[in-house]
Amino acid sequence: MKRLLLLSLLTVVFSQYAEARHIAGGEMSYEYLGPGSGTNLRYRVTLRLYRDLTTGARLDTFAVVSIYRANPVSLVETRQVLIDRIENIQLQNPGPCIDNPPLVCYEIGVYFFEIELPPINGGYDISYQRCCRIEGITNVINSDNTGATYTAHIPGSSISPNAPQNSSPKFDTKDTVVICEGNPFFYDFGAVDTEGDQLTYEFAEAYDGANQNDPRPLTATPPPYIVLPYGFGFTFFRPMGPDVTLNPITGMVSGIAPNAGIYVLTVAVVERRNGVIINRHRKDIHIKVAACTIAAADLQPEFVTCDGFTLTFQNRSSSSLIKTYSWDFGVAGDADTSILERPTFTYTDTGVYRIRLITNRGLDCSDTAFALAKVFPGFFPAFQALDGCRNVPIQFRDQTTTAYGVIDYWKWFFGNPIVNQDTSRLQNPTYSYPNLGTYTVQLIVGSSKGCRDTIDAPLNILSKPSMQLTNDTLICTIDTLQLNAVGNGTFTWSPNYMISDVNSPNPLVSPDVPTKYYATLTSAPGCVNIDSVFVDVRSFVTLNAGPDTTICLTDSVRFNINSDGLRFRWTPTAGMNNPNLKNPTVRPTGTTTYSVTGNIGKCATTDNIVVRTVPYPTVFTQGDTTICYDDTAQIFASGGSRYVWTPANTLSASDIPNPIAFPLTTTVYRVAVFENLGCPKPSFDSVRVNVIPPIPAFAGNDTAIVLGQPLQLRATGGSVYNWSPPTGLSNPNIGNPVATLSNDITYSVRVSIPIGCFAYDTMNVKVFFTDPDIFVPTAFTPNGDGKNDKLKPIPVGVQSMDYFRVYNRYGQQVFNTTVIGEGWDGKINGTEQGTNTYTWYVQGTDYLGKRIFKKGTSTLIR
Repeated sequence: MKRLLLLSLLTVVFSQYAEARHIAGGEMSYEYLGPGSGTNLRYRVTLRLYRDLTTGARLDTFAVVSIYRANPVSLVETRQVLIDRIENIQLQNPGPCIDNPPLVCYEIGVYFFEIELPPINGGYDISYQRCCRIEGITNVINSDNTGATYTAHIPGSSISPNAPQNSSPKFDTKDTVVICEGNPFFYDFGAVDTEGDQLTYEFAEAYDGANQNDPRPLTATPPPYIVLPYGFGFTFFRPMGPDVTLNPITGMVSGIAPNAGIYVLTVAVVERRNGVIINRHRKDIHIKVAACTIAAADLQPEFVTCDGFTLTFQNRSSSSLIKTYSWDFGVAGDADTSILERPTFTYTDTGVYRIRLITNRGLDCSDTAFALAKVFPGFFPAFQALDGCRNVPIQFRDQTTTAYGVIDYWKWFFGNPIVNQDTSRLQNPTYSYPNLGTYTVQLIVGSSKGCRDTIDAPLNILSKPSMQLTNDTLICTIDTLQLNAVGNGTFTWSPNYMISDVNSPNPLVSPDVPTKYYATLTSAPGCVNIDSVFVDVRSFVTLNAGPDTTICLTDSVRFNINSDGLRFRWTPTAGMNNPNLKNPTVRPTGTTTYSVTGNIGKCATTDNIVVRTVPYPTVFTQGDTTICYDDTAQIFASGGSRYVWTPANTLSASDIPNPIAFPLTTTVYRVAVFENLGCPKPSFDSVRVNVIPPIPAFAGNDTAIVLGQPLQLRATGGSVYNWSPPTGLSNPNIGNPVATLSNDITYSVRVSIPIGCFAYDTMNVKVFFTDPDIFVPTAFTPNGDGKNDKLKPIPVGVQSMDYFRVYNRYGQQVFNTTVIGEGWDGKINGTEQGTNTYTWYVQGTDYLGKRIFKKGTSTLIR
């Protein structure tokens, strides 16, 4: 009983949840009807609920509507409103030029009631809440777990005495609009106002409301309301992504439709009376974007190239109903046209060109579109900003250059995630960061010719300002050195010893003793960095080119000198990768003396090194050879004093010039030959030993014949055959002699090929002194011992077997063959059978062409 009750409860909850998922939009509105009793005002309140006819449960018979006083909030009353009517709207004819048009149809439930309310300062909020919205809404996270709140506000008298005498604006919206992904669209949310109030439009938050546990609350909650959880890439002011916008004057939603899906979109009409906002009226609807296409010529407004003269053009409609394309790229003459779907055109000069596209020219669904092509190469975006400290202004400098027009557009994003106003439209702005860290700074920059590009770079905000300083260095006592410091702020150097200007970022120094100079960078009070550069001082240059060396001719060598010099110069330079390196690489063509000079400023020292070259060893090897399988060959090499053969595992020795090779497969032996004349590296050569695969000698299967039956032998595997003994053979030196026998015999055949490789095989022939027959054992033991494991016929004097069939006691055929020597292994479909008796039938043809038929039984013994 308890289990039944629990099941019933679960069924009710699930049913209630399933029935709840149907909401596809809604609108709460009111109409001012005039004075009521006393000081009251009369209103007709209307709730319109949308349901997509393709999904979800039916609309509720009753709607629960709550009325609240606003500011301060208190409940006035809650009403159960009976549904007045249901309206069905459906797009009947989307037109012939839409490919795969969607089904756009809504069921609209209309609920209304009249109420009298006294005017109050804060006005009233009227609300209805219901769970749940339909599944799979693209711009909402877990949409089937969200509900909806539809609300309207009656303005209070604190705005103006006549503000409560107001009716909601009425949307003049056609809700059956076909929207195809990736195509331009228009959705009119324009409204009219009976009082003549000024109307503007804006995207608004879609509200959540109710939940799965209480899908139809008895009282709607008061404002403020919870905003729906918009998915990644969407917000209430970008409900369909960045390419869809709302005209604030006309209420027209337009743009390029996003990917196919269902999108929650809420538009608010802002009412102004005498310049003062008195009300925001909202409409929430689920817009269906379909995977359809429109046969239209639809071009982006501009095609711009700022890094060349070539542009690629494409129609934004990919409809399969578009059969032809006719492009004109705006250049005088007929050479600037194309009939390709996605053409590329190279202009010969800069400028602005008017492009024309005609789709389906002269056919149904023909359309024309125009766009501009702007060709202005030579646009190079760049900017500079130095790392700095927190709460200290960072200077950003645009360094963009253009060959045409002027740079006239800047939009900076400073990458601060904790604030929204981290942007600037200035060319060279400053910005302060409150926290340490690495920020990604982005600049969108454009020119008067329409070029626009986006670049970004990391910026580090540190506890001290960023500073770049000359590396530690070395000078001679007679030299002067310029120090270089880069940073955002002022510099001070210390000590004040042999330095031209302690307040310059680039002073000259000439110390006569090793000195460490400190640079202090001050960007702002408390934003200070100190770094140093060590200037070592020498009175002469130390230089040792190293000992003379010997290399193999045609090799290269890298020098490894010991010196404290800063600059170097090598001679001669032939065969050298860079004569100004400290340790260059050189490939001499013979023994050469190289000279190197090292400098520290004006001080210099020179040294020499001799590179002796010795030719590589000259190696000689015997030619490739061929052996039979499992044979050996001796291989040879000469020209050196030491030898190393690889691979070594099939050689008698790997360190002698003439090892014995015994590979089982074809092998290439590589030999390294060394000599003792001075070249430390070996020369290489190889010897290939080809191995003939084993001869597949086959004399034939053992067989049985009857006395007087000629036997045709058929040996295979080679080209030369020798049979022994020759007893009864028509020719012992061919592969297919005929044997005539009177007794049992075993033949051996030698099978060879012209190169001399050979192998042997044997066959046994048993002679029966009977007529041709087929014998079948009366029993067999399939136990895997190799003896009598299969039930197979033994043909004697039989040329071919027509069939051998075995049946169990149920008449099921368990085995069938026509091949002599095959038999049944006692299994059916891989399953071993137990001890039992089986019936067999066999038929064959003897060597004279006579049919032999026999049947019988055999016992399987386990």
